[in-house]
Amino acid sequence: MKPMKLFTPGPTVVPWRVREKMARPIIHHRTSEYRAIQRGVTDDLRRFMKTENPVLLLASSGTGAMEAALANVTRPGEKVLVTAMGKFSARWKEIAEVYGLEVVSADARWGDPVSPEAVERALDENPGVRAVFTTHAETSTGVLQDVRSVAKIARERGALIVVDAITTICAENLETDLWGLDVVVGSSQKGVMTPPGLAFVSISPAARERVEGAGRRAYYFDLNRALAAYDNGDTPWTPPIGLVMGLGEALKMIGEEGLENVIERHGRNARATRRAVEALGLELLASSPANCTTAVVFKDGNAETVRKHLFDVHGIRIAGGQAELKGKIVRLGHLGYCFESDIFTLISGLESTLLDIGVIEASGKGIEALFREFHEM
Repeated sequence: MKPMKLFTPGPTVVPWRVREKMARPIIHHRTSEYRAIQRGVTDDLRRFMKTENPVLLLASSGTGAMEAALANVTRPGEKVLVTAMGKFSARWKEIAEVYGLEVVSADARWGDPVSPEAVERALDENPGVRAVFTTHAETSTGVLQDVRSVAKIARERGALIVVDAITTICAENLETDLWGLDVVVGSSQKGVMTPPGLAFVSISPAARERVEGAGRRAYYFDLNRALAAYDNGDTPWTPPIGLVMGLGEALKMIGEEGLENVIERHGRNARATRRAVEALGLELLASSPANCTTAVVFKDGNAETVRKHLFDVHGIRIAGGQAELKGKIVRLGHLGYCFESDIFTLISGLESTLLDIGVIEASGKGIEALFREFHEM
């Protein structure tokens, strides 16, 4: 049996320090010991998300945080705008429809970001939008959205701006307060190197006012309860104690490396991966690529063959396409606990796979491209 090497855009590799922390004896959550741990975690999250606002912890995946955010800052029948550029950004629309909202959409081709001009046009043509729901990085396509510009347009029209930053926290520059982001959602299994199951939500004063005036729009995901508990260093329900402890250790590691260094490492790994992919004669999907994942197009139907061969022969697990891109792309993850040596492992396995299945006739170009990117900077 070969060891499995994980190169998906989530879940990501969990460092041994985080695993060790989570393996320690469980403690009770209604104690000063646990409250000190949670305060440390939320303080670090605020620092790395660059906000003075509260950051609430939720026992859920990132989708739970998205639903909590939308349910608590909207009212039935209100008009909202969603920027859709892939499977996960379109999830905002699906959640909004469940909660009885009138949804306006600004769309882009899967592989492109939604332009600020499209957002501006959609808002001008649809007055009365109360909130804009956008996605910083679309994981299904590897595209980065210009959230700062979208937020500026939303604020100018008096709308709240709610951001899915699940894939970008600690992987891209995210200026929550400077950019005027009202709600930012994240989760544990991406750039913060912790297993799935924990999500977090930052709440601006304007968003908090909407939350406090919302009434009972949810029970488990009632952010009024979460805010009241946050002020006391608690959560309203039993938290995933082990995950919180693990996240605390992961954030400590990010602090030791330095947030800006972590973001630069993500950018360097992403640039090197893209350069290697192009050197191999392959096509990139994203016109505005994010640091989380590189989406590679296979027009000849080889996408699933490549993915299967990489795992069966090399033990390398990558992601495939979602929805309309299923079978047409592979997604090479370089998010979280991923370093130069890991990128060499990924690209050497990819080159070997392409050679084995007859996509290329000779190997070495991808590895050579990595050397140029990593060592000629």
